[in-house]
Order: sequence, then C-alpha cells, then structure tokens
Amino acid sequence: MHYLKRSLLALSVGLNIAFVLFWGMQYLQGQYPASPEMPRRSEDQLLRARYEGIQVTPEQWKALEPYVQVFKTNTDRIRRETMQLRKQLLELLTESVADEKAIRTIQQKILANQGGMKDEVLCLLLHEKRVLRPNQFSGLIQAIRDYGGHRPGFGIMTGGKPERD
Repeated sequence: MHYLKRSLLALSVGLNIAFVLFWGMQYLQGQYPASPEMPRRSEDQLLRARYEGIQVTPEQWKALEPYVQVFKTNTDRIRRETMQLRKQLLELLTESVADEKAIRTIQQKILANQGGMKDEVLCLLLHEKRVLRPNQFSGLIQAIRDYGGHRPGFGIMTGGKPERD
C-alpha cells in the first residue's frame, strides 16, 4: 500500500511538472511567428496572438495591454513559485524517510498556486469582456476554443484543450 501511495504521488508530481512546462512553453518569446497581416500595435507576442482577428481598436489596445502585462507578471511569479515548490517536493521524496506532513504542506501550496493561476486567467477574461465589444469577446472565446493550446495567449490556461496525437 505504501508503494502505491508513493507511486501515485510521484505520478501526480510528474504530471504537474509536465503541466507547468507545457504552459511555460506557450509564453517563450519567439515560439510562434506573428501573423504578417497583424497590425503592429503592440510588440508583445501574447497581445498580438490573443487579439488578432477580432479587430481591436487602438483605444482597446491601450486598455488591454496594461492588464495583460500584469497578468503575465503575476502568472510568471506563480509559475516560478510552483516550480520551486515542486523541486522541494521532489527533494523531500528522494529522502530515505518521507516527511509526509512536509510533503502535504507543499502539495497544498502547489494547489493554492494552481488556484491562483486560474484566478489570474479569470480576471483577465473578465477585463477583456469589459473592454471588448460583445462580438469581439465572442470571437476571442471562439478563438480560444479553436486554437486549443497551439498559439501563445491561448491554450489550456485560458480554456482551450490540447489536441491529442
């Protein structure tokens, strides 16, 4: 039974690490080329990818860009903290005697960070809903569904589902 618990915990940690790595890769600069027809209103790759195709006005860009920058800053901090916590968790698991209380404490912090990440995504979406016209926001939501993790600014953190091979 103890072996099963350790195996499940290791599997959980591995999946969480894979999730963070997948999410982090979406935000690496230069990961995806910008569309040539996209107006150069922002040098930020996330903004270009997220808002292409919904005809965002210059005023909307000005209202959205600061929130996206705050989102990126906050989510980057949460991602770094979560990766550090996962590293600590793995170190605890490699010890000869597992400190289950410490492991559970770190696990709860990781779960809290995941909840914080979801809150950040929700706050960004709610701000976008206030700034964008209803048809633009509907287009953004449809793009999130359609892209499903293939472009920066979309993907699993914003509601998309990754395609399976």
